[in-house]
Amino acid sequence: MRNLSLDHVGFIVRDLELSAMRWEQLGFKLSRRSQQMGHVPGGAKMAPWATSNHCAMFQEGYLELIGVTNPSFYNPWSKFIDRFEGPHITALRCDNADAAFETLSKRIDLFDPPIQRLRNAPYGDEEVPFRFRNIFSQDEKCPEGRYIVIEHQTPEVIWQDDLMMHPNGAKALIELIFCATEAEGTFDRLVCFTGGKFTSVSNGRKIFLEPGCFSLIDKEEFSRIYPGAPSPQHPAVVGVMIRVESLTQTTELILGNGVDIKSSNRGSFWVMPEHANGAVIDFVQ
Repeated sequence: MRNLSLDHVGFIVRDLELSAMRWEQLGFKLSRRSQQMGHVPGGAKMAPWATSNHCAMFQEGYLELIGVTNPSFYNPWSKFIDRFEGPHITALRCDNADAAFETLSKRIDLFDPPIQRLRNAPYGDEEVPFRFRNIFSQDEKCPEGRYIVIEHQTPEVIWQDDLMMHPNGAKALIELIFCATEAEGTFDRLVCFTGGKFTSVSNGRKIFLEPGCFSLIDKEEFSRIYPGAPSPQHPAVVGVMIRVESLTQTTELILGNGVDIKSSNRGSFWVMPEHANGAVIDFVQ
């Protein structure tokens, strides 16, 4: 198995359309709504779920927004939204799910075998099948959220050129920021299953992927980096970092849409979780 790379982060919210409007105010261009599908307990292996999504696609990685649109259907994400609105899914990309699962199983007892998934994704004026295979983590072993290792079978379906042209100039998802204590074990799990290189830095620890990065901080450091933001729940993903073409362009657009944006002590600009669907979104050039 080649090294894992950062693929996407999934935010789970109560009101999908309101949440989509928030991200659009930040300058993200979102794909049209797409209903999620998957296994239903005691039923079909591939059936519509209660939830749908919108995605903000970048040249590297993407953001996914998930919310209930058909409440009478099975909802696999209900226990996450009961905890809080925000990022609950950390997805990494592999070349081959079978090979990845074999390697992961030797590293850590954390994942279930690969399963086939699909959904009908917007493609131009139509919808076409988007196919992928997922390796899911076992939720009871990961209090910080769900990990997914994904093999994209039809990546061209969602990485469409026009969807990657964002008014805010977003180009890449480059970092996820976790808040956790040493006792919660998040860092050890991430290092073990990713096989990533890690280092200690002045404000926490980092795990490097190819491409992408995980940062791990405690809530005191979170408050120092993002003063005024609410103290985060933990363990959890509490922030995402997006590389943009021009910070000037990004900040002018966001301020012009009536959203407050703040400068950090590391040369980036960020928005409060209340404006970004439950986590800090940090923009860097």
